Amino acid sequence: MKKIPVLLDVDAGVDDTLAIIFALLSPLLDVKAITTVSGNVEVQQCTRNVLLTLQQLESVISKLPVVGEGKKNPLQRKLFTAKEVHEKDGIGGATRFYSLKNNHPKIFDAEKIIVKTITSTPNITIIATGPLTNIASIITKHQQVKKNIKEIVIMGGAFDGVHNTGPVAEFNFYVDPEAADIVLNSGIPIRLIPLNVTEECVFSPNDIQKIHNLSLKKYIERVTKFYFQFHQRTENFLGGYLHDVLAVVAVTTPSLFKIKKGYVCVESNGKYARGLSIFFPQLNTKKEAELPEWVKKKLQKKPNVQVAHSVNAKKFKKIFLETLSKK
Repeated sequence: MKKIPVLLDVDAGVDDTLAIIFALLSPLLDVKAITTVSGNVEVQQCTRNVLLTLQQLESVISKLPVVGEGKKNPLQRKLFTAKEVHEKDGIGGATRFYSLKNNHPKIFDAEKIIVKTITSTPNITIIATGPLTNIASIITKHQQVKKNIKEIVIMGGAFDGVHNTGPVAEFNFYVDPEAADIVLNSGIPIRLIPLNVTEECVFSPNDIQKIHNLSLKKYIERVTKFYFQFHQRTENFLGGYLHDVLAVVAVTTPSLFKIKKGYVCVESNGKYARGLSIFFPQLNTKKEAELPEWVKKKLQKKPNVQVAHSVNAKKFKKIFLETLSKK
């Protein structure tokens, strides 16, 4: 079976790290590159976290992907991080136990890597699990690459009253709402895996015990410990959500998700609603009251966003654990 070519754009916190591990171990994916962006922690630390994770996998994967370091700050705002969730280093303090080897992969500029990878890989899928700063910058500055992107699968946004940052937002969209809105309205096919779906899937210490590779198992234990304790303190369960892994599984096994197709906008100017994601299906203009001009213009375009509204959590968990336990 031909592998699906993908590029991962991450803000390398705990759940991004699990997503990277899953993507690299999946027999269905060909990870061409991994690029980093500030989000859970600053971009330099995100890059270090990616390199440490690749180091843990170098004995079980045949080829390491290219690594690129991206934007330090959101398009128009000061950086907002989530160190209280992921620890100061972004991976639960695991960097205390590991040091980078001198022969670690060379770090490139993310913009150059993304453009080069998209240009050289027709029908590539971008999996974005952090703020969309890098992706928005690329598609704004390099319009010509859009035709080579099969789709962008995004972990981001939240609907049905769910939020984890501020009163109404999901973290990635809150950090850089302008970038999120640019990407979602770029005309590129989008699949959005929002917070209200990702919170259906929880990873626990018991799950880690099912991983056979002892060194990988220990690494994941160290990476997730702080993350699990955060959720125990704040939500009264010992474990953590597999937010970013779901974006990867949406590429390998899309049948696990039920989706709705329509339009998505992200609020950036609201006093209280920064990062609010708004979904509306294709409207019947004959049935609606007088519509604002921006809505009319949007309705003239073909809906390009597929929003997941549920997932088969049991099957997802099975696939995730089996993949991590194969090697």
